[in-house]
Amino acid sequence: MKTSLLVWIGFLALVLSGCKQAAPASSAGAPPAPPPVGVGVAAAADSEARFELWLLSKQPDQKTVPGVQPGKIIADSLKGLQIPPLLTGIAMSDWQARVQWSWDDMGPMEPEVQKEVAKLDEKYTSNAYSACVWPGSGLAGRVGRACVMQSYACFAARNKMDQRVLDVTVATQLHNPAAVQSIQGAGANTIGDFLRNTKFCR
Repeated sequence: MKTSLLVWIGFLALVLSGCKQAAPASSAGAPPAPPPVGVGVAAAADSEARFELWLLSKQPDQKTVPGVQPGKIIADSLKGLQIPPLLTGIAMSDWQARVQWSWDDMGPMEPEVQKEVAKLDEKYTSNAYSACVWPGSGLAGRVGRACVMQSYACFAARNKMDQRVLDVTVATQLHNPAAVQSIQGAGANTIGDFLRNTKFCR
């Protein structure tokens, strides 16, 4: 009798201890806590590779090349091709290519880009970080740079706040100093006009 009682008590203790361990599993279904700003994103090299592939997609016949300094992907794909000088002259400028890529890119954003988007939210009292980065539910099916550009830079361009357009556009390229210099070199009014004239930002 004592043996069976001890077995039952042991069995009951085992069942109860299993129940206590199951409780944390129910909290596993809860959404994870947001990471600190700028943590857990892809390396900048991933963005550069996506940018180069995007550039190639804009020249599917490879008869024109952008006015952007080519990286490895573009350089490898253009090896051995004879490009007429006239055709190289009609390509988009570096700053236009960078702005257009930010407009289209929905890949992960680097820590420095995320931090700058968060800073601009404070400066301009907006919510681009929460809408586009974390939790990043997106706006109109857009996330990442595309969300920041199409929602926030476009809003600023539509309202003729060109310095804000420039700040937001530069933020999306902050991982790449050459791109930042190119965009800043174009100037706030030029970037604002580009979005107003080539996008739906009128």
